[in-house]
Amino acid sequence: MLKPSAFSQFPQAQAEYRQARRRGDRLVLAYVGVSVLWILLSDRAVEWLIADGGVRAAVGTAKGWLFVAVTAALLLAMLRRWTAAQLAQRERELANRHLLEVIAENSSDAITAKDREGRFIFCNPAALRWLGKEAGQTIGHDEHEIFSAEQAQALQSMDRAILADARTRASELEIDTVQGRRVFLTTRGPLRGADGSVAGVFGISRDITERKRAEETLHDREHKLRAIVTHSPSCLSLKDREGRYVLANPNLQRQLGLGEGDIVGRTDADLYPPDVAAALRANDALVLGTRQRHMLEETVPVDGQPRLFMSHMFPVVDEVGTARYVCRIALDVTERRRAEQALTARNEELERFNRVMVGRELEMVELKRQVNALSRALGRQPPYPLAFDQDGGPPQPAAGAQ
Repeated sequence: MLKPSAFSQFPQAQAEYRQARRRGDRLVLAYVGVSVLWILLSDRAVEWLIADGGVRAAVGTAKGWLFVAVTAALLLAMLRRWTAAQLAQRERELANRHLLEVIAENSSDAITAKDREGRFIFCNPAALRWLGKEAGQTIGHDEHEIFSAEQAQALQSMDRAILADARTRASELEIDTVQGRRVFLTTRGPLRGADGSVAGVFGISRDITERKRAEETLHDREHKLRAIVTHSPSCLSLKDREGRYVLANPNLQRQLGLGEGDIVGRTDADLYPPDVAAALRANDALVLGTRQRHMLEETVPVDGQPRLFMSHMFPVVDEVGTARYVCRIALDVTERRRAEQALTARNEELERFNRVMVGRELEMVELKRQVNALSRALGRQPPYPLAFDQDGGPPQPAAGAQ
């Protein structure tokens, strides 16, 4: 009969064993009971029914042979039944072993098993490919003959911990392979023997190098985008198609006097006066409807005072081209607009002053021309040299003018 410890890690096998043992115990008890009753009752029946001593002896002998025949038949039936059960169990074990072998042979994960001394006792083809070795170069060898001293020490340290507490562990490991250093997600745990004791350590390692690089690239990109969003001088926001905020950078938070948690999930109607909210919502609808970039001026109250913002707006589309969000990057241009207006007013004032000054200068030139003309009419030298004036000819110095 099989020992229960052989199935200690398989609950179904344990249950089948206990059931078979109970059936065997009942069969033995029944056999003992029937045997006792047969011996006692059959002898008394023969004595009661048969008076002749010779016949009684013959019947007793026949009774004994009958008991032997029945017992042998029962034992034969039980042995055949037990043999069939053992054969079925063996076939299941072989089928399971074959299934495990097929999985291990065709798995892209590296699967290994080591004994308590750290020597490899199994390496599937994927593990051999990563190591760049044949089975004969790994089976019976430990990590120090395959990996660098540092990596071998780290692996053996993990194995010793597993052998000590029989717990399965998962971790990320960087291991040198024939394809260079790769990152593996490794699950390592106790390898149990037929008696249930820890006989070694198994390992299942999956190459996650590309995924790790993609995660690092994504993390780096998110870090950069977060820095841009956090330190942007503009008020940056992201809203879904229903107008609910899903992102609000610190500048927008300061403008509204709220934390991001108080803004996300709310709409403009919850944060602004009705007329402002309606204008913002209309601009959002324009972006979603056209799926184009737009640059719009928007007036939004800040600390109770209207402020002018230049908003750069664009849709955020998904992989199939559907506009999912509206991004608004709004820069406060109130002071710049006021400066532009003040500069325009100043330029207009200067132009008016210039026109007045030019008009007066032209009047003085005309008056000088008249004086020069009158002086020539009187036969005198013109007192005002007007070199640009074609009527007076070349300028002459005024009489007595030194």
